[in-house]
Amino acid sequence: MPDFPAYDEAVRLLHEAGVPTGAAEAHGIITGVLCAPEGAKLPWQELVLGRGAGQPPAALAQLLAALHRATHAHLSGMECDFAPLLPGDEHNLAEQIEGLSDWCRGYLLGLHAGGVKQGQALAGDAGEIVRDITRISEAELDASGAGEEEARALVEIVEYLRVGVQLVFEELQPPVAKH
Repeated sequence: MPDFPAYDEAVRLLHEAGVPTGAAEAHGIITGVLCAPEGAKLPWQELVLGRGAGQPPAALAQLLAALHRATHAHLSGMECDFAPLLPGDEHNLAEQIEGLSDWCRGYLLGLHAGGVKQGQALAGDAGEIVRDITRISEAELDASGAGEEEARALVEIVEYLRVGVQLVFEELQPPVAKH
């Protein structure tokens, strides 16, 4: 399994390159594109970097390529070990929730760009998961209530996303027959 780049390293490289897309959102875009039916045809780097951004610095290009490879390997692997790239425990709860919301918005953008049109009803569980991700993308933290209960809820939501995105990938990306 390819190594997954570190969140803070992705933040740093995107910031240094002047890319307005954050690390969580960038990974959400990449994941959405990988899940989408027409995602393989997309110039996903343009979605992450912005139109007309030109060639990113080598370190950022390598990080994004590694993130794409690792995400695809995790989604298509037998271990079901996909996880969204989000701020870790060293970040405060508000930053973690903002990262989660950004990741979800990026994921929805990637899905949409890859052929899943907004309002299009996906069948069964995949449709429910995408609707839930839309609601999560609108999440905000009430600073007065940021405590242990919210931290536990965040962990549960991330686990739901982890499993849900895997399910959407499996529904929208039929397995390739091996000879």
